[in-house]
Amino acid sequence: MRLASASIVALSVAAMTACTTMVGPQDDLARKVDYLRTDVENLTAQQKELSAQIQQMKDSLAAAQQQAPKEAEPQVLTPQAAPAESGDLAGDPAQLYKRAYDLLTTGKVKESQEAFSEFIRRFPQSDLADNAQYWIGEGFYSEKDYKSARDAFKAVVDHFPFGNKVPDAIYKEAICDGELGDKAGEKKLLQEIGEQYPYSEAAALAKDLLKKL
Repeated sequence: MRLASASIVALSVAAMTACTTMVGPQDDLARKVDYLRTDVENLTAQQKELSAQIQQMKDSLAAAQQQAPKEAEPQVLTPQAAPAESGDLAGDPAQLYKRAYDLLTTGKVKESQEAFSEFIRRFPQSDLADNAQYWIGEGFYSEKDYKSARDAFKAVVDHFPFGNKVPDAIYKEAICDGELGDKAGEKKLLQEIGEQYPYSEAAALAKDLLKKL
């Protein structure tokens, strides 16, 4: 009888152990599922909050642009804007830009500046907007109006800081400083190009010019 009782006890303990072994992983899995569910809920809430914030920022930006549209237009350098063109040219940025550039290359500086200003006004988000502002500066530079040229080149950096013309604009701004007698300003800008845009063509030109200062 003792042997039988011992056997029964042993079997009971084994069964309990087996049950514990089976229940444990299931409970652990359930907990992990709960944790994952909580994480997903938190991420969903955060995503909704971020979406709301982004939408709010977009609405604020749109309202600001409607209230103060002139602040985003670097037209201060050219008092007179070109009149609106008729036909397809007025709505075609490529054609309008080409027309402005052709005017510049044929020596019609003022007309080209007006056309470039019109381009910037109509297409401020264009990839060519910074180029247009740069060529406004080149027009002034070609006439040796270094003060106006410097302001125009600086406008490229101020209004289009991520444009591809920024290094060139800083370089020409530095040269204008030199022509105006500000050698310290010229040197500072030339060094800035090498530090911020070391692999640009403007950086190589700046390096050569610095050796001569």
